[in-house]
Amino acid sequence: MSVEFYILVIPFCVIPVFLVSLDYLNKSSELNRANYNIIDFDKFVKRKEEGDVVDSDIAKLLDFDKIAA
Repeated sequence: MSVEFYILVIPFCVIPVFLVSLDYLNKSSELNRANYNIIDFDKFVKRKEEGDVVDSDIAKLLDFDKIAA
């Protein structure tokens, strides 16, 4: 086979694989960013209870039974 054939065929085989890989990385990073921004309220309050005096007083005022789901 000639060199021209390889010059024409290889980019059309490599570029789609590269683009699909970039799309996968982009979607996985978006998912990680979306999961990173979610705050678990229960864990947040438990960490606040272990904090300083003001944080523990605020956490005591938050009653989970009174909070509607």
